[in-house]
Parts: sequence; structure tokens; C-alpha cells
Amino acid sequence: MRGCAHLVSTTAGGAGSVSAPFGVAFREDTRDTMPPDRALIGVVRSGSAGHSPVRQPAKEIRMSMLKRTLILLGQTDSSVSARDYAFRLAQRTGTDLAGLAGLDLRSIEAPMLGGIGTSAYKAQLEQELKSQAEATRQRLHEEFERECRERALPFEWLSFEGDPIEAFQLATETRDLVVAGHDTGYGGDLTEPLSEILAKLLLRSPRPLIVCPDRLPEGEAILVAYDGSVPAMRALQMFVLLGLGTGQRIVVAAVDRSEEAAARNCAAAASYLRSHGYESDACPITSSVDPSEAIRLTVADRRVGTLVMGAYGRRGFREALFGSTTDALVETPPCALFLYH
Repeated sequence: MRGCAHLVSTTAGGAGSVSAPFGVAFREDTRDTMPPDRALIGVVRSGSAGHSPVRQPAKEIRMSMLKRTLILLGQTDSSVSARDYAFRLAQRTGTDLAGLAGLDLRSIEAPMLGGIGTSAYKAQLEQELKSQAEATRQRLHEEFERECRERALPFEWLSFEGDPIEAFQLATETRDLVVAGHDTGYGGDLTEPLSEILAKLLLRSPRPLIVCPDRLPEGEAILVAYDGSVPAMRALQMFVLLGLGTGQRIVVAAVDRSEEAAARNCAAAASYLRSHGYESDACPITSSVDPSEAIRLTVADRRVGTLVMGAYGRRGFREALFGSTTDALVETPPCALFLYH
């Protein structure tokens, strides 16, 4: 059925199809006999062929509530950065990783106008595109598995065909965090400038989303962009409760026309962080120009690796942090962006 997502489950004992609400199912490609999270979701876990991934020793894993992370697999530069970011996160926090790849069938099965012979041509074209997409999906699976094994990390792999948003919602239901490249897409070319898919996912998923740039910066500090709004409060709370700032240098930046307001917002965020055992450096910024440019300069100056932002509004990314002024931050992220709606 067009517009819905369909996923197939393949296990060590054979292959089958699992139906899910909204017409969504997940592909499972596993060599273990681990049960899926629920009947609707197929899970791939590593640990086969005599090669059992070794978890980080407990003493090396910092305290974190982050247990399960979903990576949206893609073939763009930012998708590679997303995997690298997730691998670092797994090694630092001990979170389990699951990679999701698939194809938005709507981009292939779009109606085509024409005369006699068009239907046959359309069917042939659709089959060719699906074959190419399947090859890409398989390659992403193999690359993800290889990279996880090289780092001795346990992993899962999920796949979908159909509506990516419906598939994402099911996949995120049992996970804490989503990591993706800023232009990761699942259409015909698997890339989208300022992915509308990610914007919809941010709006419809209850989980925070980390959006990665084409290339991760060398710095590892965390910058909390805080304007005192409810979205900013929610993003800061979720980031803290997941324990993502443990052991990291944290900077709080507040941009405002008023020096007093900027200082007040910095103090409020710093107070919240202290109540959870985090120390931070305050960076109030008095400016009447686009706040996103002030934030971008701070990211470079403070060697920031992750920027924590609130997001709100019906247009998702388009109204992140200080409203529409941060379009540029999301289109070309200066670092990894932690977004929560």
C-alpha cells in the first residue's frame, strides 16, 4: 500500500514478514536468537561467528541514563559523521547502538503521466530504482556492522520500506536518542538539503535528536544555547537527565539585546546544571544581530563539539531556538546539534 512502510524480518531460523500498526514492519537480519523488542520490530544483534563484541569495562563507562541509541544510516558525509559521533557516544556512555536504513517508496512510486507504453516503462524504472536502493541499503548494513566490530561494539540493524516517519516512530519508541546527518534522506538519491524528514521526525518523535554536520569539529566542549524559553528548558533538562554532559566541559551562552537578560538566562541555566552536579562557564552575549551568528562564533571560539538547543513551532527546524533565525545553523551545522521538541 503506497504511503505506508513495510519491513521484513529475517532471522537465523528463516525469513518472515511482521505486520505493524500504520502498515509498518521492520527487516531483521540477525544471526542470534535474541527476541525482538516487541512483536512489531525486528532486531539485529551482533555476536556471531565466534566474534562476541566486548563491552567497555564498567569502570570506563561514565554514569549515564542513555541506554539505547538509534542511528539513521545514510551515504552522505554528514551520515558518516553521525556514525562517528554515535560510536564516540557508545564508547563514552556504554549505550547500545541500532542502525536504521531504508527507502521511502513514495519517491519511487510517484504517478507518471504519459501515453501508451508508459506503464511498462514506469514499472521497469521502479524496479531498477528499488534494486539500486536495496544494494545501497545492504552496503550501509555491511559498513555499519564492520565499523561496530572494529570498535568491539554490540549493534542492531533495522530496515524499512515505505513511509520513513512511521518507521522512525516505531524504532524510536524503544530508544532514548536519535543521531542523524543533517542531509540524511530516504528518497531516490538518499540525500536532502535540510532534510524535511528530520524536521518531521523532530516534531513527531518524543525523543531528542542529534543532527551532525558534514565534518565533526575537533573540540569536545558542550555549548548550551539558552534563551529562557520553555523549549530551551526542556532541551537542557533532557540533556542533563540522559547524562550526556558527564565529564565534559560545559559552556552556557545566552544571546539577547539586553545585557541584564543575557546574564539572567546564563545564571538560570548554570543554576540548573549545578543542581545536577555540573559546573559550567557563563557566556552572556549582548547583540542585536542574528543570534545564530553569535552562537556560531562561540562554537568556534570555545572548541564546541555539541550544541544543545530547544526546538519548537509547527515547522520544526525552521523555528529552532530563537525562531527562524537559526535556519543557517541547521542547514550547515557548525557542530553536532542536540535538539529536543
